[in-house]
Amino acid sequence: MDREEFVLVRDMVRSLATRHGVTSADEVKPSTRAAAQQALDELDLAELRRTSPPAATAQECALLAEEHGRRPLTTSLLGTVLLAPELLRLLGASTSPAIPTIAFTRELRFPGRTPTDLVAWDSEGADSALCVTTDGTVSRVELGPSAPSTDLVRTVRAVPSDAPVEVVGQLAADDQLRWQAYALVVVTAELVGAAGSFVEQAVQYARDRRQYGQAIGSFQAVQHLLADATVLVEACTSVTRYAAWCLDNEPPERALAAARVAKAEVNSSALEAVYAGMQVFGGIAQTWEHIAHLYLRKVRLGSTLLATTAELLPALAVPEVTR
Repeated sequence: MDREEFVLVRDMVRSLATRHGVTSADEVKPSTRAAAQQALDELDLAELRRTSPPAATAQECALLAEEHGRRPLTTSLLGTVLLAPELLRLLGASTSPAIPTIAFTRELRFPGRTPTDLVAWDSEGADSALCVTTDGTVSRVELGPSAPSTDLVRTVRAVPSDAPVEVVGQLAADDQLRWQAYALVVVTAELVGAAGSFVEQAVQYARDRRQYGQAIGSFQAVQHLLADATVLVEACTSVTRYAAWCLDNEPPERALAAARVAKAEVNSSALEAVYAGMQVFGGIAQTWEHIAHLYLRKVRLGSTLLATTAELLPALAVPEVTR
C-alpha cells in the first residue's frame, strides 16, 4: 500500500476500536463480540496479504496489530485476518471458502510433529482452524466449545480430540520459517500496542489524580516509575518494528532471529511496563470494573504465547548460519 492507503486502513482500525472497544469486563458479551466482529469483517482486511505480491507489507500488518492492541477489543484481527490468510498465502491457496483461525497447543505453542490437545486461538467469527506441524504440514481442524482463557476479550475454542483432520498442504522450509517469524511479529506487535496504550493512560491518570493537594504526577517516585515504563515501551516498539522490517527485507533465517529477539524483549519489558502502570493507578486498578486488568491479562498471557523468553534464549544463542 502507499502511505495514503495505509493511513486510511489504520484509521479504519482506530475507528473500529473507538466504536467497539470495551471499557470493562462486564461489556464482554456474545452480542458485543458478534457486533464488533461483523464490523471488522466489513473492512475486508483479510485480503491484505492474500494476493501475490501482498497488498500490504509485513510492516504494515504489524502496525495494524499494534493499533488493534491499544484498546481491549473482542475482534479476531490476529487469528482470522492476519495469521490464517498469511498461512494460506504461503501455501499458494489465495482463497478459502471457510474463515479459519490458527490452532496452537493447549499451552499456546506451535504444534509438534503430531498435533494433539489443540485450541483454536483468537477464534471469534472463525469456523475452522489451521495448524502447522514441525515438518511443515498444514491441516484444517474443526472447532469445539469455548475454552477458558486468561485474556477475557479473546475468544479461544477447544479442538475436539476426535475431530477430523484435513491436510491442506505442505510448507516449504523457507516458508515455514517465514510463517513462524510472521506469527511472532504480529503477536508481539499487539502486545506493544497494549503496553504503550496502558502506560499512556497511566500518565494521564497521574496528571488528573490528586493527593495531598497536588497531582500525583508531580511526585518524583511516580515520575521515575512512568519514565522507566515509557523507556521500556519505546524499546519494545523499536525491536518489534525492526523485526517486521526484516520480514520484508531479509532472508527467512534472519527474519526469524529478529522476531525471536523481539518476542524475548517484549515478553519481559511490556509486562514490566504494565506492572508499573498498575502501580500508578493504585487500588482502583485492582477492581473488576476498571479497565486495567484487561490490559494486564492480555500482556500477561501474551508474554507466554508462542514462546517465553527462557525458551527463546537458547535458540538465539546458536550461531547464525549464512547462505
